[in-house]
Amino acid sequence: MDLSDRPASASPLRGRPMELYDPRLLRLLTFLTRRQGWLSPTEISRDFRLDGEIVSKRTLHRWFLFLRARAALVYYPYPRANVLGLQDVLVRLHGLHEAAILGVMPFGSSFNAEVALGSGHPFVSQGYWVPGPAMTAFTEYWQTARDLGLVEEVDVFWSRNTHFLYSPFEQMIREGGVAELQGEVDNRHFETLVRRNLKEAHRVSVGDRVAESPLLVPLALERIWAHYSSKQVWKGIQEKGEEVLLAYGKSKLAHAVQRPGAALQLLQTQWSRLLEHYDEVFLQPRVLFDWTQLRNAMWASFVLRPGSLDRMVEVAGQASRRSILVQLKPGLDLDERCHLLCFAPNDQLLALHEIVRKFHRGVEPPIVALQDRKATLNLFQAPFCKLDWRMFDPVSLEWRFDGGQYIEALKTMKPP
Repeated sequence: MDLSDRPASASPLRGRPMELYDPRLLRLLTFLTRRQGWLSPTEISRDFRLDGEIVSKRTLHRWFLFLRARAALVYYPYPRANVLGLQDVLVRLHGLHEAAILGVMPFGSSFNAEVALGSGHPFVSQGYWVPGPAMTAFTEYWQTARDLGLVEEVDVFWSRNTHFLYSPFEQMIREGGVAELQGEVDNRHFETLVRRNLKEAHRVSVGDRVAESPLLVPLALERIWAHYSSKQVWKGIQEKGEEVLLAYGKSKLAHAVQRPGAALQLLQTQWSRLLEHYDEVFLQPRVLFDWTQLRNAMWASFVLRPGSLDRMVEVAGQASRRSILVQLKPGLDLDERCHLLCFAPNDQLLALHEIVRKFHRGVEPPIVALQDRKATLNLFQAPFCKLDWRMFDPVSLEWRFDGGQYIEALKTMKPP
């Protein structure tokens, strides 16, 4: 008998209505962040416990439906960009005069409008996953945008794969949706994971697992943008044109596309095989909810020079103990710059600043900025964060990057 069979008085899962920041949901999300996999309700039910009690898969399924409907739940396996043949890069744009330049290249991965502390100058941070051979063409694009007067200053930060360090959500968020640090936080799991990954050789090229199963590219990238089931992924792929898929599976997939249910079954089989080799293809689970609904919280960013891999991991770990989530972008040279984006309670800003100052090495001070929430929400457009997997050729295993075409698009825009 599981908890769904018990009387309400005996079960921590019954007796009160579910709320958005219910501690039960927060503990579930914390559990997901600390499992190297992409788990179904059945798999979660085997290990997840509330007050020592089993949570049934039926209850978990209901909770997932609630989280997706009310909290815009994000839960997917975060791919290793370099294994897909893509380079993680952050572009910081000062004096942006034409926001349309952010939507030209179909390789965007993140967007944030910020204000630098000290100077008070606003700027935009735009993340991309750029095909490895296109790094020079990518830089030329931004040089052209600056020369045309569409932006005043551009800082391009090439990084290794982005890592995520999560504090237990139930220790950082009170009921009612208020961000507040509650007690000591243990995030050694993520520090160990980051250190292990960064000690591996970093090479931007299509990995063997992707070469064996190029379907990984559309399967992984479609899930990033809120497609959490195979049916949704298949629908998203169909919307882009089924004919695009034929090159991926060659005759096998071409035959499957013509038969109802066969293509979906093939995608499910391919996805299951990839999850069996999780650590080869994916970094970790990506777990988040609609951050705009949380009160007393901020996004703060820091660019600093820790001076070594160990110091980089340590500063990220210490910052994570003051944050709900820390996103770490390590520089390509691990003894150079790194970028921290911290989602934290408002009253932790000074503590985060002090941690960064302690670990920063260099003559120039670290760069500190806060998100301009209103500008972020007002400026954002869907093309700013959409990586088009159709740019990948599954036969040659190469990404298409139309640098000349992108620059021509810039020339049609006029500065103010």
